[in-house]
Amino acid sequence: MGARRRIGAVTAVVAACALLAAACGRSANSAGSSTAGNISPTKGLVAATAAGTKTVPSLTWAVYRDVNSLDPIYAFDYPENTADSLMCESLLRQAPDGSLQPGLATVANPSPTTMVFTLRPGVKFWDGHPVTSADVVYSLDRNTDPKLGGFYPLVFDRVKSIAATSSTQVTITLKQPDYWLEGELASMPGIIIEKAFAQKQGKNYGTPAGSIMCTGAYMFKSWNPGVGVIAVANPHYWQPSVHPLVDQITIKGVPDVSSFTSGMLTGAIQGSYSFALSTLDQLRNSSKVKVYQGPGWSTDAFIVSSFTGVLGSLQVRRALSLALNRQAIINSVYRGAALMPRWLSNPGTFGYGKSVFNAAYDSSPVLTQNISEAKKLVQQAGATGKTFTIGTSSQLANIAAVTGDYQAAAQAIGLKVVLKSVSAQNYINFFIDPKARAGIDGFLTVNYGDYADPAALLSTLVLPGGSQNYTNFNNPQITAAMEQARSTADLDKRATLVAKAEKLTMQQLPWIPNVQPTSLLLLGKGLTGAVASFAYMFAPWADSLGGSG
Repeated sequence: MGARRRIGAVTAVVAACALLAAACGRSANSAGSSTAGNISPTKGLVAATAAGTKTVPSLTWAVYRDVNSLDPIYAFDYPENTADSLMCESLLRQAPDGSLQPGLATVANPSPTTMVFTLRPGVKFWDGHPVTSADVVYSLDRNTDPKLGGFYPLVFDRVKSIAATSSTQVTITLKQPDYWLEGELASMPGIIIEKAFAQKQGKNYGTPAGSIMCTGAYMFKSWNPGVGVIAVANPHYWQPSVHPLVDQITIKGVPDVSSFTSGMLTGAIQGSYSFALSTLDQLRNSSKVKVYQGPGWSTDAFIVSSFTGVLGSLQVRRALSLALNRQAIINSVYRGAALMPRWLSNPGTFGYGKSVFNAAYDSSPVLTQNISEAKKLVQQAGATGKTFTIGTSSQLANIAAVTGDYQAAAQAIGLKVVLKSVSAQNYINFFIDPKARAGIDGFLTVNYGDYADPAALLSTLVLPGGSQNYTNFNNPQITAAMEQARSTADLDKRATLVAKAEKLTMQQLPWIPNVQPTSLLLLGKGLTGAVASFAYMFAPWADSLGGSG
């Protein structure tokens, strides 16, 4: 499927729980103990904060680096998704609890291979032009245009045709059933842009030299690299029930943790979504910042990007996994805001078939440390003294810290590590540029799927041709389970198949899961209303953001 990436006060949390069925009541203040990794991943988390009630003139929202593109087909990482989901909207929408809802359109399925999308009344772009079926077809087709080279062509590999069947209706005909596609069309591949505007912009669309045209409650104003992307409230937003309260939001890249922390404490930065924040304790103990934990859909993992070296040995990959001190990562890197993994995918992604997923997950072993067993595996593989290279960045604190943990694990079991370090801005190249991956055996990531389904991430790395299957990994049993799941309508049966694939993946370790982060929302004093779950990456997160009462 599509490419992935990447890389509060208790009273406020309780208030959010009372307002939202999806919110469960734990703030980040409760997540600092050495047993944090054993906290249930689906209880005590806040899906959204209470809606704002007061207008706010402007605020700065930090992301970990500058935005690279505002074109949704190139949205590949946290900064791009944060900016795109603020301003743009998809055909379907992901609710804070991960469920799918109508977005710009509703969907009907008259047959297993037919999806009919009907545009909702009054939907319009910022320039006042109505959204038409031609805009929808154009936007979806851009994902598979080889001349554009977007990141999501595999999302549509079961699509036979996309056609406008009326001025307000689009029909997608499938080659075979695809029960993953609705989730993808509630994410970046489903974002609708204005055809005429984009064609006029040409190559400048979504770049600092051009502009964008979307439908959201916040509309694009300007983009100056180094300064940030500025969005302003849309006074003519097509949904009359939504009234954006913040006049102007600046999305600004702040890669330095000290600068970010200082900005939050002084009020120069008013909000951010974060993970693996070394200064989390300092921020959550400040009266000027509220920190919330939401359901997480991401996985902190080691991407094995080459099987040609020592990591091509399954015994060595298992040994490295056994040697890793995951509890230390949870305590020191995540300050308790993460969980010990059992699968590759975060259990926060159990958006359907919950009882099936939970039972399968609970029956899977926790990945605990065992140095003596790891040493035996290295010796059996004849790999003692051999070297592998990790791609990393000293400018990304969490990446650098977990890299250090892998160095310690490797040393403890007789392996050697060489580092190839790049800038924070260039770290994304490990994901998208084969030349950047040349000479390295793996690199660290905090990675995710585009919707609340374990298959959303798993499909990118275990299926042949997957967007993050850098080693050409191919296991027939895993592939069969995944492909069958994609074609299965029954939710519990689908969950059973995906769970089978997850368990098989843990036996093969094409990637090594490190920990499962929760979603962290940081808000300056006096702000509320932002989405707190990982759904912020794919759906409007600031529509209810504003001042608190």
